[in-house]
Amino acid sequence: MNRQAMKAEIEEILSSKALKSRQQITELERLREDIRAQMRAETEGGMGDDDDLGADLKLLDEALESLNADHKSIEDSGAATL
Repeated sequence: MNRQAMKAEIEEILSSKALKSRQQITELERLREDIRAQMRAETEGGMGDDDDLGADLKLLDEALESLNADHKSIEDSGAATL
């Protein structure tokens, strides 16, 4: 997903009147985990560079912070690396 598309998707989630705050966090966390999985796949496969994915991950982290989400992942507390 390109950066503009990710920004649009994040904005759609954040501005949705149909989603409660917890649902917004869940959706953003799902997107975050998808990006992390793509980053791991690219790293393990030796393909491409993950600058765009890193930028998407940063956008998602900022959106989660704006909702005061405690978005700890396995990467935050374990020995997992990319």
